[in-house]
Formats: sequence, C-alpha cells, structure tokens
Amino acid sequence: MQATVQLPEEVLQQLELLAQREGGTSGDLIRRIVEEHVARNRPFIACGVNVSLPLIPASETGPIRPVTGRDVDELLSDDHFAA
Repeated sequence: MQATVQLPEEVLQQLELLAQREGGTSGDLIRRIVEEHVARNRPFIACGVNVSLPLIPASETGPIRPVTGRDVDELLSDDHFAA
C-alpha cells in the first residue's frame, strides 16, 4: 500500500537529516516509525496473552465479603480518612 503524507517543510528537512544520518531514506524512516508506533499501541487482546480466571484462586484468599453501599457510608462517616 502506498500513502502520501504532507509534512511541514521544517519537519521534512529534519526527517531527511535523520534518515541520512541512519544511512537510509526518509521513506524507510517513516515506515519504521509508523511500524514501531503501531506495535506499541496494539490493543492488549491482540498480544495473544491468555489468562485464566480467577487470577487469585478463592483457596488463597478465603471468603470475600460483598461490600454494600451502607458499608461504604459507614467507612466514610467514621474518621478513617482524617484530613
């Protein structure tokens, strides 16, 4: 696939200098930068990491008591979070 990219003259000059310093072309540098950016920003699911749930088995945590709104209100009304 081919694409046309419009860059400000100053950016294009800097790009050409960087590419020349690296011994390549500005096209090569743009391709490498775009490929690296896409690789870094892939969604987590695309990484191919499979995780089984639950992450921490209940046998290691013991029973977990559900927290209600009343529990939260009680905690906030006490001085647990003194300024």
